Amino acid sequence: MKENIKQKILMVDDEPLNISVVAEILFQKYDLLVATNGEKALQIIYSDTKPDLILLDIMMPGMSGFEVAKRIKDNHKTSHIPIIFLTAKHDNDSIVKGFELGAVDYLLKPFQKEELLVRIKNTLQTFNLRNTLNRALEKSQSYVKTIEKQMALIDKNIIISSTDLEGNITEVSDAFCKVSGYKKEQLIGKLHRIVRHPDMKASVFAKLWETITKGDTWCGEIKNRNKNGSFYWLDTMIYPLFDDLGIKVGYTAISQNITDKKRVEELSITDQLTQLHNRMYLENSFNKEIKRSKRYSHTFAVIMLDIDHFKEVNDTYGHDVGDHVLVAISKILSEHIRETDILGRWGGEEFLIICPHTTEIEVSLLAEKLRSSIESYRFDTIGQKTCSFGISVFDLNDDGYKEVVKRADEALYTAKNKGRNQVVDYESLSK
Repeated sequence: MKENIKQKILMVDDEPLNISVVAEILFQKYDLLVATNGEKALQIIYSDTKPDLILLDIMMPGMSGFEVAKRIKDNHKTSHIPIIFLTAKHDNDSIVKGFELGAVDYLLKPFQKEELLVRIKNTLQTFNLRNTLNRALEKSQSYVKTIEKQMALIDKNIIISSTDLEGNITEVSDAFCKVSGYKKEQLIGKLHRIVRHPDMKASVFAKLWETITKGDTWCGEIKNRNKNGSFYWLDTMIYPLFDDLGIKVGYTAISQNITDKKRVEELSITDQLTQLHNRMYLENSFNKEIKRSKRYSHTFAVIMLDIDHFKEVNDTYGHDVGDHVLVAISKILSEHIRETDILGRWGGEEFLIICPHTTEIEVSLLAEKLRSSIESYRFDTIGQKTCSFGISVFDLNDDGYKEVVKRADEALYTAKNKGRNQVVDYESLSK
């Protein structure tokens, strides 16, 4: 009887001991390839002996694991190869960067033999199934019935759901039931919004439906709500289903669970006390908004606000009360800004709001509404608290975000000097 061909795994590590340990674990089940640096790894990957999976160390002399991963994913001939980072680096920034570069998983050293084998097995199994399904989809919609039969074989491994044209669920896989927490009989016949998370913007689903109702395939990330109220994230592809006459009869969604990846991403861009965006996220948002403004020749506005006499709260009542005030003001701001506005904690008791496609008059009205909402709120322990606001509008001649932030900061400083609890427009300072 002909033996099964072993799948090839490329181990990239400059430490002989690490290579020896992994080789001892994998040699019976897989064909192991070894590279001791990034350059050698790329030679193997670009050759005819392409691996089915890559175990990649981050810290190596010369070319780092991050650079190797980037080159692999930038090349369309190798971008499909799954990468698992096998590393001793466990800080959030390194983990986030690894996922951003296309890694599907990471495993921290030292690791258990069983964990390594399970991670490799699951990754190879998932990618083999997805690749098989994608190849079938590319051939023709006429193979849908065959694909649906094949789905029964991967029911436990791939998150799949099908609906009719109105969005009523007609079929779900066991994997979908597992991640959602529902039994099949609790889902069949219900609208797919049964798992919709309230955090997801309506505009996302409007675009989704616009795409699939035209007969096109929609791809994107969706945040859903589990039966017990917790959330999970899916990387989802949704495509229309047709009957033998070519008439559209429904839709099927194929998803991958990316909850762990999203949690790590959120940790890196979230202020842990207020749960607002942190300064790093705001700075990245500035860069995106500036590119959009200069491309379409429209501007945006910035609101900077600071809690009046906040030090007195900490000195008089303690930092726990001060933290409560920060959290309460964060909620007030979140509830009263517009859906398109980007709110974050700039630092300390300072908050910043980016208001896309907003005029000077519009941002003044918004800032005044926020000021009034905070002033009228009764805080626990301290009673009333106020904030001072500085606003500015981005100038298309500005080189970057620092100019508009500086102007808003100067307006805020003026508001403080004029007695606090007021909104000052930077433009009014030069009039």
